[in-house]
Amino acid sequence: MSAIDQVVAFVRVLSSELLGTHFEPVYSGASIGDFGDDGSPDDSDELGEAMRRQPGYGALGIVGRPLAPSGGILAEAIALRVDDGLQPLAWRDLRINRALNPGGSGGTPAEGQLLFAGYGGAFLSHALTADDVGSARANISTWYVPFDFDGDRVPQKAHVISMDPTPGNSSISLVHADGVRIDLTEDAGTGSPGLVASIDGATFLRFSAGELSIQAEKILLKGNCYVGRNAEAGLPLLAGPASPPCPSLFVSPT
Repeated sequence: MSAIDQVVAFVRVLSSELLGTHFEPVYSGASIGDFGDDGSPDDSDELGEAMRRQPGYGALGIVGRPLAPSGGILAEAIALRVDDGLQPLAWRDLRINRALNPGGSGGTPAEGQLLFAGYGGAFLSHALTADDVGSARANISTWYVPFDFDGDRVPQKAHVISMDPTPGNSSISLVHADGVRIDLTEDAGTGSPGLVASIDGATFLRFSAGELSIQAEKILLKGNCYVGRNAEAGLPLLAGPASPPCPSLFVSPT
């Protein structure tokens, strides 16, 4: 055993539970391999020193429990050897890496990208813009939640929230998996910032400085409706040659 092996060990995490009045996650498992082995399980490995209901230490505010072993893959940790056993303090689970790269795409994370990821492929990402925004590259932040997986675990749908500061494309977007979306954008199509909401190509709303545009097969306005430049001074619509009177529609005289 090397000097470093007397202090630390690779550990397979076999189970976890919540313990005590503070509902603290604790972990059970066993050491495996020497420090310098990559810690990956294989048929020749044998379980070694036990880790029983040990609390784990990590980044402040990040709380979680790993899945139980499945498909020959399990959560792993680097643990300190302390008086009462093995104390885990750094983690990995290759099932999360696999979920981030469905179908073997192999592109996530990109260089400079940081993620908080889940077993189902969802992640909160901070990637870098392609070019400087001002004097330095900025982050594009994305919350991505995939679902409706096919047989190769490739998602067919996803919900997305994105914040992109890229000049010319600066926006905050909320996108539903079925295509419904809301965008707060620096150019709403009128050359000025605004809000664009769409259901499909034929049903959308655009709201920018001095302009509100709505397109839909049917537009329903219910209640007293005031129209015109001086709407507050509107008068009830009177009967005309081709229309009946409408006491709930008030038309501005200008």
